[in-house]
Amino acid sequence: MMIDAAIDTLASRHARIARLRDVVVVVKVGGSIQDDSTQMRQVMRDVAALSALGALPVIVHGGGKAISAAMTAAGLQARFVQGQRYTDEATLAIVERVLVRHVNSELCSLLGEEGAAPYPLHSLGSCVLFGERTGTDQSPGRPSEDLGLVGRITRVAAPVIRGLTLQRFVPVIAPVALTGDGAAKLNVNADLAAGAIAAALRAPVFMLVSDTTGVRTAPDPAAPHAPSLSKAQVESLSAAGIIAGGMLPKLNACFEAIRGGSAAVSIIDGRQPRTILSAALAEPGEPIAGTWVVA
Repeated sequence: MMIDAAIDTLASRHARIARLRDVVVVVKVGGSIQDDSTQMRQVMRDVAALSALGALPVIVHGGGKAISAAMTAAGLQARFVQGQRYTDEATLAIVERVLVRHVNSELCSLLGEEGAAPYPLHSLGSCVLFGERTGTDQSPGRPSEDLGLVGRITRVAAPVIRGLTLQRFVPVIAPVALTGDGAAKLNVNADLAAGAIAAALRAPVFMLVSDTTGVRTAPDPAAPHAPSLSKAQVESLSAAGIIAGGMLPKLNACFEAIRGGSAAVSIIDGRQPRTILSAALAEPGEPIAGTWVVA
């Protein structure tokens, strides 16, 4: 019976599955799901399934909680400004070690175990992200305070990433960037890095996978998530203080992806099974385990 149900599902979704072939799907993974090996395996299984269906997935990952834990162990206090981590030299060394040696390696291992062909891209190997220090000039996407060795992406080596996907590898990207001259490294918010990557690749599908059911439109933590939000709505909710903290860079990333040409942009709950596959196969506006973000 289970096989019959799977066949029925494939048959009914055949046209949508076919439309995924050779389509770049940028998936940013973050939140507490990274601390749960069962949930992370579930997410990587979905990504591997996308690859098997002919899509071209690209993973961008964070590692916030693991970084904070490593900082605490080293006697350092984490500080955040508008959802982004203040980074000095000691913090940057921990960020790079955790992201590359632990998180990136773990995700690549899980993907390989699920039958995909991961390809790690990071600042201790092949780096595809280049940037400059984040300024304080109040321009869109920049914080109002100095963040130290934190960068904004100015260039993505898109041909390298796209070339790997066309060879059916799944790039797994850690968000540490090199400066333009390659002389220094910068910590980049993983959400903003993912948005820049999606824009550079002109990825039709961009999804932020986290431990949230989407974006709330009321301050009550129990409030339901919005099925869809526009830029004007986000600006209004942000001005009212309802959207704040770590959700701000997520939404900024979504709008950068949209400006770059992404048509299906969502913030989804990675704790639910098959949520990535469901969102990838859904048409924008259809119900998903999260929130669609539109222009």
